[in-house]
Amino acid sequence: MAAFLAVLTPEADAVVGHLRERWDPAVQRGLGAHITLRYPFLPLRALSSRDRELLADAVTSVPSFHYTLARVSHFPSTVFLDPEPASPFAALRTTVDQVFEQRLPEDPFPRYAPHLSVARHVRGSRAEVLAALDSALAGSGGAIRAACKAVVLLDRTGGGPWQVHMHLPLGQSRPF
Repeated sequence: MAAFLAVLTPEADAVVGHLRERWDPAVQRGLGAHITLRYPFLPLRALSSRDRELLADAVTSVPSFHYTLARVSHFPSTVFLDPEPASPFAALRTTVDQVFEQRLPEDPFPRYAPHLSVARHVRGSRAEVLAALDSALAGSGGAIRAACKAVVLLDRTGGGPWQVHMHLPLGQSRPF
């Protein structure tokens, strides 16, 4: 199984965790709310200690940032929240891609769109999911506020749960 890079978003679990438990199969594999940066990434067995250093350096070169999840959107069978701003997520992905570009597996979704999935495989029940998500957001003041301070490298073996193998802090945020 390929590893992947993500930003964990525990702030979202408090608001939409119950919806994800119902409609996102990734929850059953131990994966909390997150925004994927790169899937697939390199398999763990292919990462040398130098690769791990390069990955840590790449992530640290991007300053930490705050973001909001308020806008509900969807792909054909996935309902998700768009992070605002989205550009820091794209910057993180681009930075990592530039370091490993020659070795990365082909991306099945080359047009990166950062998002936090709430429900997957829900074509037939999308209206129900959208209503439930709107209600959950309204109950939290209309938005989820979060901070991106780290990226994690996750992997799972066979049918086992996703596990964090590296916790990679971002750089210091810049003053305004």
